[in-house]
Amino acid sequence: MRKWLGNTVIPALVAPSARPLWVVLEAIILTVAAVGIGLWLRSDDPLALGANFRWGLFVPIVVALRYGSLAGVFGMLCLLASWFVLRKVGFYADWSFPEGTMLGGFILSLVCGEFADLWRVRLQRAESAASYALERLQNLTQRHVLLRLSHDRLEENLLVKPYTVRDALFRLRDLTLDESDGKVLPAADDLINLLAEYCQLQRAGLYPIIDGKVSDQPAALLGENKPLDPNDALLNHALDIGMLAHVQQHTQDDPYVGRYLVAAPVTNSAGEMIGALVVERLPFLSMNYENLQLLSVLLNFYADVAHNGEEVDSLLDTWPNLPNRFASELTALARLRGEARVDTALTLFVADDSEQAAQILEMLARGLRSLDLAWWVHDNVLMIMMPMTGESSLEGFVLRTEQWLQDDFAFFSLRQAGVKYFHRLLDERDPADQLNELLGVAGV
Repeated sequence: MRKWLGNTVIPALVAPSARPLWVVLEAIILTVAAVGIGLWLRSDDPLALGANFRWGLFVPIVVALRYGSLAGVFGMLCLLASWFVLRKVGFYADWSFPEGTMLGGFILSLVCGEFADLWRVRLQRAESAASYALERLQNLTQRHVLLRLSHDRLEENLLVKPYTVRDALFRLRDLTLDESDGKVLPAADDLINLLAEYCQLQRAGLYPIIDGKVSDQPAALLGENKPLDPNDALLNHALDIGMLAHVQQHTQDDPYVGRYLVAAPVTNSAGEMIGALVVERLPFLSMNYENLQLLSVLLNFYADVAHNGEEVDSLLDTWPNLPNRFASELTALARLRGEARVDTALTLFVADDSEQAAQILEMLARGLRSLDLAWWVHDNVLMIMMPMTGESSLEGFVLRTEQWLQDDFAFFSLRQAGVKYFHRLLDERDPADQLNELLGVAGV
């Protein structure tokens, strides 16, 4: 029954209107209706002023309960005006003005109106709270949906590419890259297996480039591959531009009809091509920008570590005590900064002549992370290269170091411990210039 009444027009008719003109009109209509009923039932006393109960006061009370104190006062004024009108037309000629009834009506209207105003304010607060709760619920529902979609996307990315660049470079560093064995592509089998694991390759071949030509004999194969097609348009396009190329690129006028999905040259920082990778089979979901960029990054990093270019030789000539791995990876990481926006931080620690400061440098050199490399510039000068480290990570490293100093040596900062600290973020410029700048700032 209640549900049926709620679906009808009755609630709309009973609910008070917020329009002031309608409030005034309703008070006048109710007063006229009450006087009319009184004339019909009690022609000698239409306002029932002589009855046991003043039924005429119902009009301002109802108006006050519906619209508040002001509307109730106006309803009482309408009732007062009706008394004067009735007296003027001949009713209540012998009656004196009912002061007590009218005063009590005004007071009763004010009380009822105050009651209505109070509960109207409470109702508005409850509606505001309910509206706010509904809005919050909608926002939480939307965030939950976005979180669910993000979780599904992360889960999908984890299935497609379950590793990070840091893990890949760490694994790539552990490959056996022995340049003294005379191979153009050392550890090629390990490299192509690593690419299959990190880039989801299913069928691919790695071929050396000798005297500017791609050799027909593969250095490593993944899966069952057909013989190399040296005239393939995608392979020749990748070799011409010196960058990775794939079938989704629209740089060729004629449609590509070859069997390779991806072709990428293996090029070091000196621009020397030492090999070429061709991919015949790759999962559809792995043909995306992030995966192909990771493939290019790993190939270029491998080329810089496997074959030192002129930049590495220049670094070793300038600083003979510079470790070969430090120089080669510094060159590779500077290249990655320009191509893949991979941050690398160089930190320099200069100790004074105290034994305590020298001990701190020794402990810093022993506490390197998995990808970090150290270079003892002098006995009291230590440089640490920190791949995959930006400004925020560098700040965290400094805070952890100072906390370690406070716990183990009771020093609150490196400067208090007698160790000067300098740093810079690696960019794509010549690594030798950046090393000179950092050492020059430190006065080394």
